[in-house]
Amino acid sequence: MWRGFKIHRTLAFRLFISLIVILIIVFSINTFYSINRQESQIMHLVEISAIRNSDIIKRSTRYGMLVNRREDVHQIIQTVGDEPGVEGIRIYNKRGEIIFSTKEEEIFKKEDLNSVSCNPCHAVSNPRANLTDKERIRIFHKENGDRILGLINPIRNEEECSNVACHVHPPNVEILGVLDVQMSLESIDKQISENRNNLILSSIIITLLIAFFSGIFIWIMVYARVKELIDGTKAISSGNLDYTLDIKANDELGELANDFNVMSKNLSKAYTEIKEWNENLNQKVSEKTNQLKEIYEHVVQIEKIASLGKLSATVAHELNNPLEGILTYSKLIMRKLNNSDKYPEKEKILSYLQLIAAESDRCGNIVKNLLLFSRTSEKEISKNDIVSLIERSLMLVAHHLEINNVKLNKKYDAEYFEIDCDKNQIQQSLVAILINAVEAMPNGGELTVQFKIEHPNIKLVISDTGIGIPEENLNKIYEPFFTTKTSGKGTGLGLSIVYGIVQQHNGKIRVESKINEGTKISIVFPIKYVEETVKS
Repeated sequence: MWRGFKIHRTLAFRLFISLIVILIIVFSINTFYSINRQESQIMHLVEISAIRNSDIIKRSTRYGMLVNRREDVHQIIQTVGDEPGVEGIRIYNKRGEIIFSTKEEEIFKKEDLNSVSCNPCHAVSNPRANLTDKERIRIFHKENGDRILGLINPIRNEEECSNVACHVHPPNVEILGVLDVQMSLESIDKQISENRNNLILSSIIITLLIAFFSGIFIWIMVYARVKELIDGTKAISSGNLDYTLDIKANDELGELANDFNVMSKNLSKAYTEIKEWNENLNQKVSEKTNQLKEIYEHVVQIEKIASLGKLSATVAHELNNPLEGILTYSKLIMRKLNNSDKYPEKEKILSYLQLIAAESDRCGNIVKNLLLFSRTSEKEISKNDIVSLIERSLMLVAHHLEINNVKLNKKYDAEYFEIDCDKNQIQQSLVAILINAVEAMPNGGELTVQFKIEHPNIKLVISDTGIGIPEENLNKIYEPFFTTKTSGKGTGLGLSIVYGIVQQHNGKIRVESKINEGTKISIVFPIKYVEETVKS
C-alpha cells in the first residue's frame, strides 16, 4: 500500500468524477429536452383533437339550429358532454348569452366580454372575426388545480341560415355566436407526469450503469496499471534495477511499460559497466599510462627526426662547398689536359676526371635538393613543372630503390606540365609516399609512378607490389602517430602530413590496398589553384 494513500487524490478517481459530471450534465440536458419535446408533442395532439371534436360538435348541431330544433341541439350537446374528458360545452350568441350548455344552470346567463372565453375576440373595440388556432385555445385551472383546455369555435352566418324565413339574421352579420368546448387535461397531465418520471428514472439508471462500468474499466485499465508503474519507479529508485513491468497492451500505457523495461535494462547495464569500470580502474589507468608513454616515445622520436633534419641540412651545406671545389678543380685539370699533348695516357686521365666531375655534380645536386627539402617556409603557390618535381623526388629516393632491389616504372602523359602549387610541399608529400612504398617491399618489387592529365585536373598514381595494408586499418592511415611498421621504423606522421598538404592544395587523395598484392595511392590536383575557406 502507498504511504499516505488517499483515493480522492488519484488520477483514476479524478477521471471517474469528471466522467460522472459529464454524464450528469449530458443526460440532464437530454432529459430536459426530451421531456419538453414530448410534452409539446402531446399538447399538440390534444389541441388537434380538441379542434376536431369542436368541429364535429358544430357540424352535428348545424341541422338542428337551421330548423330551430333546440331540443335536438341540447340533446346532442348533452350527449357529447357526458363523454370522458369533456368538462363542458357552451354555445354563446353574439350578445354573450349562453343559449346552450351541458350545465342547465348556466343557460340564458350572460358572459362578461372581458372573461377568458370572450377576451380573444373582444379584447379590442372592434371584435375580431378571424382567429388562429393558437388564439382560439386557452388553458386555465379549476379550483382543485386541474388544468382545463378551452377552445372557442366561431359559428358563422352561412347562406342557408340567413335566407331561412324563421331566422332574423341579416346577411351582413358575419358571426352568429361561439361554440366553447372545455376539455379536462387531468389524464394528459398524468400521462405527461408519468412520462417525465420514466425519462428521469431511465436517465438516472443509464447514468449509474455507465458510471459503474466506467469505474470498473478505469480501475482496471488506468488505476491498476498506473499503480504498477509507480511501484516499478519506486523499485528502481530503491536500487532494484532488474525490476520489470508485466503490462502487455497495445495502448499508451503498454508502450510506457515497454519503455520502462528498456530503461530498467539500460540502467542495469550502465550500473554494471560502472561497477566493472570501478573494479578495473587500476588496469585502465595502467593502459592509458602505457598509451601516453607510447605517445611520448613518438614525440621523442619526432624531435630526434627534426634534430636529424636540421643536422643533415647543416652537413649538406658544409659538404656542398668541398664538392664545389672538387668539381671546379677537376674541370680545371680537364681543361689543361685538353690544351696540352705532353701527358701520357691523356685520354684515360680525362675519362677519370670526367667521371669525378659527373659524380661530384650529382652529389652537389643531391645535397642541393636535400637543402631545399629540409628548408621550412610559408606556403608559396606558383607555376611549377610537376614532372620536374616528380623526377627530383625520385632522385632523392633512388638509393632506397637500389638497395631494396625495387624496379621503377614511369608513365608520363607529358615531359613538361605546369600547375599552380607549392613545390616544396608537393615534393615533401611525394617523397613520403615513395619512401612508404619502398619500405612496403622489403624483398624487392616494382614501383610504378604515373602522371595523367585529366582536365581541369592532373592525377598522380603511385603503386607498389608490397605487403599491402589490412582493410581494418585503411580508415586510420591518415591519423597522426598511427603506423603499422615495427617499433623504431616510423613515426606514423607521413600520410597524415601528405593528407594535410593535399587538402591545402584543394586536392583529393585515395588509397587502395590488398594484403600481399600491393597498394595504390591516387592524388588529384587542380591545374589552377583556387583559394577556398575551409569551414570547421
